[in-house]
Amino acid sequence: MRRARAITAAAATLLAIGGAFVNAPSAAAATPTCNTVKAVEGYNKFLIRVPAYSATGSTTCALAQGNSGPAVQELQRALNRCFYNAYGSDKSYWPLAEDGDFGPNTKKALTEAQDYKTDVPADIDGVYGPITRDLLLWRSATHSGCWFF
Repeated sequence: MRRARAITAAAATLLAIGGAFVNAPSAAAATPTCNTVKAVEGYNKFLIRVPAYSATGSTTCALAQGNSGPAVQELQRALNRCFYNAYGSDKSYWPLAEDGDFGPNTKKALTEAQDYKTDVPADIDGVYGPITRDLLLWRSATHSGCWFF
């Protein structure tokens, strides 16, 4: 009888631990929304302007359709100046309105930029996050030109 209770208790503990792993929030869910812009050192030590999270100053943050504010506006500016002008586009949504609203046109333009910069299908989703941050060119904070993070 004791052995049966011990086995039952052990099984219940394993199920509880396994359930904790299954129900644990993903890392993506913990990524804060970008709400400001920050000048950071990018490739070749050039200062670039990138979206950031104001509470920590981190550039590991996310933007998606429905977001608004200065971080979205900086993304739109970077897409216009560093992608559209460099590679051109015949799509009707280019150039983007730099209005700080992440709408369907910003999502289309971001998806196009992601598709141009990567062959990984999972990275072509129209959502801005750390992977996209590293793929895109960003406006220089100190002079003209665009640079990688």
